[in-house]
Amino acid sequence: MGQVILKDFSCPEKEVMYMRFKDMRISEKTKKALKLQGFHEPTEVQEKAIPVGIEGKDLIVQSKTGSGKTLAFLISIFENVGKGLEAIVLVPTRELAQQVEKVARMLGKSHAKSTVAIYGGVSMENQIRDLKYASIVVGTPGRIMDLMRRGYLNLDRIKFFVLDEADRMLDMGFIDDIKWILQRTPEEKQIMLFSATMPQEIVNLARRYMRDPVKIYLSKDELTADNIAQYYVEVGEVNKIAKLSSLIIQERGKYLVFCNTRRKTKSVAEILQKYGFRAYALHGDMRQAARTKTMNAYKDGKIDILISTDVAARGIDVHGITHVVNYDVPLYPKDYVHRIGRTGRMDAHGKAITFVSREEMEYFRRIEDYLGKRIQKIEIKNAGKIKERIDYREHSDIFGFVKFRFELRNELSEWDIVKIADNAGISEDSIGDIYLQGKRGEIKVHYRSAPKLKRIRIFKELRLESAR
Repeated sequence: MGQVILKDFSCPEKEVMYMRFKDMRISEKTKKALKLQGFHEPTEVQEKAIPVGIEGKDLIVQSKTGSGKTLAFLISIFENVGKGLEAIVLVPTRELAQQVEKVARMLGKSHAKSTVAIYGGVSMENQIRDLKYASIVVGTPGRIMDLMRRGYLNLDRIKFFVLDEADRMLDMGFIDDIKWILQRTPEEKQIMLFSATMPQEIVNLARRYMRDPVKIYLSKDELTADNIAQYYVEVGEVNKIAKLSSLIIQERGKYLVFCNTRRKTKSVAEILQKYGFRAYALHGDMRQAARTKTMNAYKDGKIDILISTDVAARGIDVHGITHVVNYDVPLYPKDYVHRIGRTGRMDAHGKAITFVSREEMEYFRRIEDYLGKRIQKIEIKNAGKIKERIDYREHSDIFGFVKFRFELRNELSEWDIVKIADNAGISEDSIGDIYLQGKRGEIKVHYRSAPKLKRIRIFKELRLESAR
């Protein structure tokens, strides 16, 4: 059955002895790397998992998001990795691949080992080049399989196989991909599985491929939202920033705002700063020192608003967060629950508000189905600091065309209107159907060209007809 390590919550300890990395049985190279990055004391999962991992035993760890799992398995690998490609870490998302590889690179410098992040959405060239020198690969299943099929990635000498966020990979439908990759690795290898929850399929996977694993069960992610009032706002992308500023003005508090990309976290934070809000971004590109400085300012109340991605927010445990705002709808329902769980802690009450554009409504409905309830729709009145604009995309049909009713100043033919529109920078491809009856009629224009249409002086009246 394997050894099982459980956290005992029933007996509060009278005296706590804190271990430090310098006291652990790890190499001086690792200690030096950790010290340079400001890591002095191991977290609970690191303290329990690293000694087991270094011994070479298969390992199953259930621990909540943000508990320090990355260092736990990477230190175990670097203490034993040899020459050539010997370790692979599978993760569910591109952002997590970048984050884990960044930590691996930090440790790798002290050990004179190279690492590479493998994920889709970017050119393969650099990844293929870096693979030639890598001792550790961190990647998403899809791109890993692609490079294996093309012959650029061979896992025949793998000695360490890590599944990080195994439950999330299951949610994303990667279970068959994981099995495919596992079957193309040596039978003799160390497998380390890390997960916030333990669904049955993950348990089955462990039973099939792992040998007498040590199980470390610590705290798991809480999926309760009893103290959180949940609402959503229908708003297009153009006006999300105006809605957010209005909400912050009307309801003072400590805000944690989630975006789906690092680029957007920076953009939202910069716009809010421009209008005088104490807002800062937290994203995967930040150095540890900058991240620590930002987090300390947020905890101390010097920052009211933190704009973050899911990955960067892992490990945030700040008391007093009054509002969680989903600026973007998360793609997976569990991410929604984890996001809003940052507020309403310690018996306090919190509020979660999700901004939903028309394109995001499908994902939002999946969240409601997952929760088993409908979330209340609310309106946020514009407070005026950032003005709302007409979001033509939200009013367009499935082809992206917006319909206007109009009255002309003078009678014109359809061809006259097309020529005048072309002179105003609206191409013929951007114009849909035109119906004329005297001076009155209707015209369809692609949403990108709609603002130009309003500037043409041939119209005595021009009225937008929403397709919502």
